[in-house]
Amino acid sequence: MTQRVALYARYSSENQREASIIDQFRNCERYATRDPAWTITARYHDKAISGSTHDRPGYKAMLDAAKTRQFDVLLVDDLSRLSRDQVETEQARRRFVFWGVRLIGVSDGIDTAAKGNKMLSGFKGIMNDAFLDDLREKTHRGLAGQALKGNNCGGRLYGYRHVPTEHPTGKDEFGRPKILAVRREIDEAQAQWVRQIFAWYAKGESPRWIAGELNRLKVPAPGAAYQRKSRPSYYGTWSASALHGDLRHATGLLNNPVYIGRVIWNRRQWVMDPETNRRTPKLRPESEWIETAQPALRIVAQPVWEAAQARRHGPHPPQGRRGRGPKFLLSGLLTCGVCGANFVKADYYRYVCASHLNRQTCSNALRVPQRVAEARLLAGIKQDLFCKDGLALFIKETTRLLAERTRQRRPDLERLQRRLAEVEQELAHIMTAIKRGCLTVTTKVELEKAEGERARLNEAIKTNAATVDKVATLLPRAAERYAALVQDLGPLSLTNTAQAREQIRTLVGAIKLVPTADGYLEAELVGSYAGLLKLAVGGKLNNVVAGARFELATFGL
Repeated sequence: MTQRVALYARYSSENQREASIIDQFRNCERYATRDPAWTITARYHDKAISGSTHDRPGYKAMLDAAKTRQFDVLLVDDLSRLSRDQVETEQARRRFVFWGVRLIGVSDGIDTAAKGNKMLSGFKGIMNDAFLDDLREKTHRGLAGQALKGNNCGGRLYGYRHVPTEHPTGKDEFGRPKILAVRREIDEAQAQWVRQIFAWYAKGESPRWIAGELNRLKVPAPGAAYQRKSRPSYYGTWSASALHGDLRHATGLLNNPVYIGRVIWNRRQWVMDPETNRRTPKLRPESEWIETAQPALRIVAQPVWEAAQARRHGPHPPQGRRGRGPKFLLSGLLTCGVCGANFVKADYYRYVCASHLNRQTCSNALRVPQRVAEARLLAGIKQDLFCKDGLALFIKETTRLLAERTRQRRPDLERLQRRLAEVEQELAHIMTAIKRGCLTVTTKVELEKAEGERARLNEAIKTNAATVDKVATLLPRAAERYAALVQDLGPLSLTNTAQAREQIRTLVGAIKLVPTADGYLEAELVGSYAGLLKLAVGGKLNNVVAGARFELATFGL
């Protein structure tokens, strides 16, 4: 029986050769020739991406393909190519076993079809995780040495340029001189604006006013020259938060002692949150900081620095967000119809465009009271968003889509049922052999493999029909389900703001606030019928209603 084989390869550093991918594939291809029934049908790879993260495009595409059984065997050069994280490695192994995909690490002998693979894989995962810890410690030690020498240990800082120290004779793989270290030197074009920012702040101007003045004068912001995949209209402009930062995390231009020639390294460390898989900064104990005096880097005069710090550390110093989520019903849902930035709280009572408030780059200066926005938008969602005719059209369109989906899934369902019958027959043959006394290691492995395949197929057949059937059942009651949902929004917003906010986001997505000629804000809501059905069903729809219609409602604020 022909087995479809996929290959996955990865290298982690931009300093490694791209040929590393080719070498890993070559090793896997050589292994695949051992079995004439194996045919390589797919290749996945990630270049210059660390194995400590699972957010890799090639890795995610490979997992999606494995989940839908687009291949039967996955070959990797060794298990560390999948992940350097012990938890992610074990989760990946469990996924492959559940999906019925055989995972083989060519160089380290991992094979999920072999007895004891769980123990060997777990041990290998621990070794890969320990490798990361060791690498992190060695890298940190090397950076500490560079910091003590006064070299830059990473990160760009406004007011300075980077000057590399090149090896006198050594060349890299591209024939360029090897970089031994990088030092900072003052960029006078930017330094003059650093002095101006400190002078304004020491004189009493607010970070918002300073950011607005810099943008009015068209001074390039620190990120103006950075390369980004997505660049909204306000990107590359000054923001108040970039100036005041957060005292607790030692961020912000006004907090940085480099501007008086004191370079402090190792103040912060980035720690991975195991729940969100996001890196968060934490301040290290002051005893671990490495401080070097570099008078040549001073930009700000000492009296101006001291005046600014006295204000920064005064009785009510400005602080950044404390890490909790938004506490207001419409936070994160309102967007500006002029520049696309979010509306944020201007004060305790009102929302305003963030680009206008913090950057002064947006002409939309209109503010809307929080209570007015919440009351009118909730009322509009309840009364006008999903009209009777719209719901009728939605039910008609979705019924058509469900019928089409049912026709499309019939071949897949028949294929799954045929395969299930084959597996049941295989199990019967194995049980017959066991009853005759033929109980070997190979027999037990094949029995476990067949039972796992049967469980996977039964689950796939069950899931294939469950969502569509549930949607079909709820369609006739869509109107009453919607009425019940929106009636609960008001009370829910008082007891569980986060849940109510997510329900509104599912129903309408972002809410655009557009200024009108007569000086008011007009809210545009696009009602998502797919979102309505998702809330009614209580789960993912798997694109069942991808073609559902939408309705636009407008409310004055």
